[in-house]
Amino acid sequence: MGFHRWWQVTLVIVCLFSSSIVEGLQTYYDQESLDSFLRMQANKEIKNPRTGVLYNVSIPSNLTGMEVSVVRLRSFSLWSRGMNYSFFNLPPQIMSRPSQKRIAILYENLGNCSSHYYNVPNYTMVAPVLGVMAYSSSESALVGEKINFIVRGDPIKIWFPHVDERGRKGTPICARFTAKGLVKFRNMTKPYVCEVNRPGHYTLVIPSFSSPNEFHTQSHGKRFTTWWVLGFAIGFIGLVILALILLALIMEVKKRKIRKMEKNSAGEELFDTFWIGETKLPLASSLRTQPILEN
Repeated sequence: MGFHRWWQVTLVIVCLFSSSIVEGLQTYYDQESLDSFLRMQANKEIKNPRTGVLYNVSIPSNLTGMEVSVVRLRSFSLWSRGMNYSFFNLPPQIMSRPSQKRIAILYENLGNCSSHYYNVPNYTMVAPVLGVMAYSSSESALVGEKINFIVRGDPIKIWFPHVDERGRKGTPICARFTAKGLVKFRNMTKPYVCEVNRPGHYTLVIPSFSSPNEFHTQSHGKRFTTWWVLGFAIGFIGLVILALILLALIMEVKKRKIRKMEKNSAGEELFDTFWIGETKLPLASSLRTQPILEN
């Protein structure tokens, strides 16, 4: 393998190593992909669903900790009676937009996977992310396209039964995650209860740093980790580049020695060379006088 080939291979390795470091610093997964997967999983598992019956959706092992359920309702039933389930209370007078004959409600508890999909800058989540999603529903697909709610009466209530110690010591606030990646905040109306007026994903948060000492300690730890990772990456790339430079110098010195030996062996006259198999032989140019025809 030639030097240029080695150089290309090394550059590929360096790029892959650098990208793996960057990906290692990013621990969040795609939220839309999760929603699409849960929708397909519900359609795959639940065949011939009955209207008004709540079904649990099985979750693969890599999503252990999540709980997902789905129910199909008639729009009139949702408007007249609402729907209560676990941590969610959907009161009457809820309309779908666009209008649908049947609606599929997907209830999500992301559990210990919440922090993999959602993050609130400068805040700490003290409860799992709970989601209530609305979809169109038909005979061909239990869960169809995503739709919206219009709440004409009382707001939707979401209870958070699992709040960690940090949240119980302070006063959390409700956080709603929007499709554009923004976070909207709203105060709790009751302890660990959020009142909302649209489907989506919600959680409880507190400010990340409750005191100057805590802020200094955590920010120092983050800076140390970041600089350590960057320093390691820069050092590794520098060593690779240095090794390539040394390799180039060694190969150039060897080439010069070989050319000098070839020149000396030919009586100070440098010959061209050619290969026969794996043997390199000198090649002398033709010096014979060309014949001239006489009249």
